Amino acid sequence: MSTDQSFVVVPLSSIDQNGVHTSSVTFGYVVREVNVQALEDAARRAAEEWRVLAGRVEWNAEKKAYQIRVPVSDSLPQDYALVKFTTSKLPSTKIPLISLEDDTAKFLEKPPVKYFRHSATLNSLTDYASKKAPILSLHVSLMANCVCIGMTLPHGVFDATGMGQVVTAINSCLNHIPWTPPKFSTSNIVVEELKILKESESIGDPCPPGLVNLQRDFSSVNVKNVLSLGTSCATEMLWHRVKVGVVYLGPKIVEELVSTVKKQAADEGKGWVSTGDILVAFFIKAAYFEEGPTSPNAVTISAAVSIRRVFAESNPDFESYSHNALLPLAFPPLTVKQVSAMSLYEFALMHRQAVNNMRNVPYIQGYEKWIPTIGGAAIPMRRKATDSWLLSNQVIGGVDKIDFGSKKFGFYHWMMPIFPDHGLTLNKLGDGYIFDAFSGIRPGRIASIQKALEGIRTGNPLVV
Repeated sequence: MSTDQSFVVVPLSSIDQNGVHTSSVTFGYVVREVNVQALEDAARRAAEEWRVLAGRVEWNAEKKAYQIRVPVSDSLPQDYALVKFTTSKLPSTKIPLISLEDDTAKFLEKPPVKYFRHSATLNSLTDYASKKAPILSLHVSLMANCVCIGMTLPHGVFDATGMGQVVTAINSCLNHIPWTPPKFSTSNIVVEELKILKESESIGDPCPPGLVNLQRDFSSVNVKNVLSLGTSCATEMLWHRVKVGVVYLGPKIVEELVSTVKKQAADEGKGWVSTGDILVAFFIKAAYFEEGPTSPNAVTISAAVSIRRVFAESNPDFESYSHNALLPLAFPPLTVKQVSAMSLYEFALMHRQAVNNMRNVPYIQGYEKWIPTIGGAAIPMRRKATDSWLLSNQVIGGVDKIDFGSKKFGFYHWMMPIFPDHGLTLNKLGDGYIFDAFSGIRPGRIASIQKALEGIRTGNPLVV
C-alpha cells in the first residue's frame, strides 16, 4: 500500500516487461455512425469504475520494475484525466466499405492507422511513465461515409485478454449493461507464482520438448540479434515490398472449412484441433500455395499464448487476471515444402501440439529458469532463407465485442511502433473471423491466398 492513502500501487510482472513494454496496441473499428459524446462518457465512466484504467504507469527504481499507481479515493481532482479522448473531422474523406456476409471470403482494404490513433498517442511504458499519461486512449475520425474508432493501450499493461476486459468495460458503460470490474491488488499473482517456480526444484523434465524448440528459435536481446531482426523487417518492406493483408471469412465459410477438418480429425483419431488451429493453418498454407512445392526455404513459427489456464486450476483468480500472462512457443523445425505437403489437419494438429507442449508447469518453470541465463529477455531469431512467422490468436480476448449502435464494416489491429515481420493476428468480427497480417505479406503470397479464397467461394477448395 502506498503511503498516500488515496492511491494503491499495482505491480507489473516480468512478462509485462519482456519486450511488450516497448509497444502499444491499437484496435480499430469501422462503423456507420456513433454517438461520440456517449462513447466518451462511457470510456470515462469505465475508468471511474475500474480504477486500474484511471491509473498511471510509473517506474519503481528500487525494484527495477514498472507498476501502476491507481487512484482509489471517492473523488478525483477536477484536472485528473481519466482517459485520453480525441476526435478528427474528415468530411471529404471516404474509405471503402464492404458488407460482410455469411459467405464472404475476401481481402479487406485496411485503412491507415492515422484514422484510429492521434499522432501524439504514446507507445512504450517509459513514455507513459515519464508523461504521467492516461492508460486508455480513444480516437474517433468522422469520415464522409463512416466513422473510424481506435482504442489504444500499452501492451506492457495488458495482453489481448486484458484488452478484452477494457472493451467489456466500455461496452457495458456505453450500453448500460451491468458489469463487475476485474480485481486489482497490491500484490501480483503472476509475480508470486513465477517466483515460486523459479526458486523450486524442477518439476518433471527441466527442458521439455516444447522448450527445446523455443530455445532453438529465440535468443537473447543483444545488438546482433536486434540488428538481425531489423534487417529482416527491412528486407520484407524494401525488397519484397510487403503489403498489409486483411482477410475476412464469414461464418458459413468457417463452418464448412472447420467441419471438413474436424471430420478428418475424427476419422484419423490423431488428436483434437480447435477452430483457431485450423484457421491459422489455413492462412499460412494458403500463403505458400503456389511457391510451397518448389521453395528451398525453411519456416519457423512462434506464437504468444496465454498461461492463465495452467495456474487457474489452483487459483481461479488467474482466469480474470488483466495484465500480460503470455509466454512464447515455437513449432518443431519445418520447411516450406513440408508445410505445403502436409494436410490442413496435420498442420493444425502441429499447432495444437505446440500449444499443449507449453501450457504446463514444466515448460513455464523451464522458461523462467532459462530466461535469466540469456539476460532476462528473449526475441525471435532471424536466419537466412527462413520465414519466421509470429502468431497471435486473440479471439479469446473478445476485443471485437463492443456495440457502437451501428453496423461494423471492419476491425483492425496495429502494434506500434515496432513490429516483427510475418506477424499475424486472428480475431472475431461478428460471427466471422478476421486475419490481420499487420506487418505485411509479400504480393505473391497475397495472390496465393486470393486463389485459395476463390477456391472456397466456388466450392473447389485448394488448401485441404
